[in-house]
Parts: sequence; C-alpha cells; structure tokens
Amino acid sequence: MKTPLLAALGISAAMLLGATGPASATDLKSLSGFLASCQTDTLQCEAIVSDIVVAAKTNHYACMPRNLTTDEAASKEMRWLETSAKSNPQFAKMDLQDVLWDGVSDLWPCNKKV
Repeated sequence: MKTPLLAALGISAAMLLGATGPASATDLKSLSGFLASCQTDTLQCEAIVSDIVVAAKTNHYACMPRNLTTDEAASKEMRWLETSAKSNPQFAKMDLQDVLWDGVSDLWPCNKKV
C-alpha cells in the first residue's frame, strides 16, 4: 500500500517542481508561493490539488465520502488552503507537499481505533 502512495507523492512532487519550469519551481515549495501562483495559473493549482485528492482516495489515506467527486474534494482542499492553512503560521514553515497532505487529513480524518 505504501508503494502507490509514494508513487503518487513522487508524481505530485514532479508537478510541483517541473510543471512551470525552473524559474517558478522555488515559488511552489511554500504555501504562500503556491497560493500566489494560483492567482495566475489556476489550471496548474487545480491539477496539483486534484492529484493529492486522487492519491488520497486511491490509497485510502483519508476517509472521504464515496459520493464526493474529485473536483468537489479539490475545491474543498483549495478553500482549506486559502483559509485554515493560510491563517496558521505553522504551515508557513512547512513544505507545500506536507501542507497539502495535512489538509486531506484535516478535512477527511479517519477515526481509527488503536
């Protein structure tokens, strides 16, 4: 189960680092850089967030409702990034990949018994 998740992470990381070329790659490593780039390149932002959502659903990383579409989940994740994550100083210091995964965990937690 970890192999597909790692592959999805690798794909998303490759998109973050190479989708728009080396000049903007550094801008997409932080939440603030990512959100700023979303103002001008919404398609890339949607693709990155959608990839995280698909990877989470595919690998059962989060407990998303079955009837929640990828587009709906990605929109919800974007709203979370723009509100909850943006206003929390903890996320300003984190790598964007980690913030994206924290969003999935926060939005669709699994109540697992230990």
